[in-house]
Amino acid sequence: MKTRLWLLLVPALVAVGCGPIDAQEEPVIDELTGQVLLEATTKYDMHRLLEDADITGGQWITTAQVQAFLQQNRSFLANYRDPAFSNKTAAALIVERSKAFGISPLYMLARIQVESSLIQSGTSNNLAKATGCGCPDTSGCDAQYVGFGKQIDCSAKKLRGYLTDLDAGRPTISGWRVGVLKSTSDPCSVRPANKATAALYTYTPWVGAYALQCGRTTVGGSSLVSVVFHRYESAYAWGSASGCFSETAGRDVPELGCVQSSSDAVWRQCQSGAFTSGTATQPTNCTVSYGWCSSATLGRSVPPRTCVQSTGDRQWHQCGASSAWLSAPSAPTSGAGPAGSCFAMYGL
Repeated sequence: MKTRLWLLLVPALVAVGCGPIDAQEEPVIDELTGQVLLEATTKYDMHRLLEDADITGGQWITTAQVQAFLQQNRSFLANYRDPAFSNKTAAALIVERSKAFGISPLYMLARIQVESSLIQSGTSNNLAKATGCGCPDTSGCDAQYVGFGKQIDCSAKKLRGYLTDLDAGRPTISGWRVGVLKSTSDPCSVRPANKATAALYTYTPWVGAYALQCGRTTVGGSSLVSVVFHRYESAYAWGSASGCFSETAGRDVPELGCVQSSSDAVWRQCQSGAFTSGTATQPTNCTVSYGWCSSATLGRSVPPRTCVQSTGDRQWHQCGASSAWLSAPSAPTSGAGPAGSCFAMYGL
């Protein structure tokens, strides 16, 4: 998908007579879209751009909240209604079509801004290709996806398709999968640490200027989605669903979050502030999941937050969200890692 970005300002020095040198700013233009790039004040790990819950969470976000956010940003979309979708407001379409596929409306706001700048623009420019869906870098947009409502629907549906493939252990349509090295168009060699990151690169196969590693400075890429998502997350009081505290996860779990209990390995889901009685298999609609992690060192699976010193690299790792192992170098001294205090510790 084409990525539209804002501002990466580079100072140019211009001499004025024999006096002091004045700094002038020249904008850097996105080589793919022609948009001015944003200044890269925040950067993210290119292997873990967003968490899975960032893309699938936010199911409690309402149309009224999105409408208020659009008005707060003086967006053209605040007053837009789509005639192709029964004159529904942009806010309603963002919320309804995102939730229809289990995608976060907050993520969708970030995607729209990255692709078309419509969230913070007072004009209708790029309305027909708001999310860049069906608009590959190598060609124009597919006519069947032209229009605001169609763009939201297309974007949410495609992202859900990528996540469905990843949930089933399959690569996405363009070959991205968790833990497998693949080159982006920058090019950079990326090994996605979670499903969210693999899905982002499937949608936009560029790292871009906002990653800690090898991102190209003249392309925004998927790393900009992280920047905008976190900016929007803190720019409005979105609130939260009635969550559930989990001893296994060591934290509050949001509505529809799932935890595989450390006591009996049964999956339980947070629904309306309480965990369900549990099932042997993980529910399919989890907004976030805390499952057991398979340890080659121990030859068995262990509960979330367990810390293990690997025989492969002799480094400490901790079982985190989505059954992913996280680097935990401080575990032997602090008894904790990025997922919280160690449920149990296994050293060599």
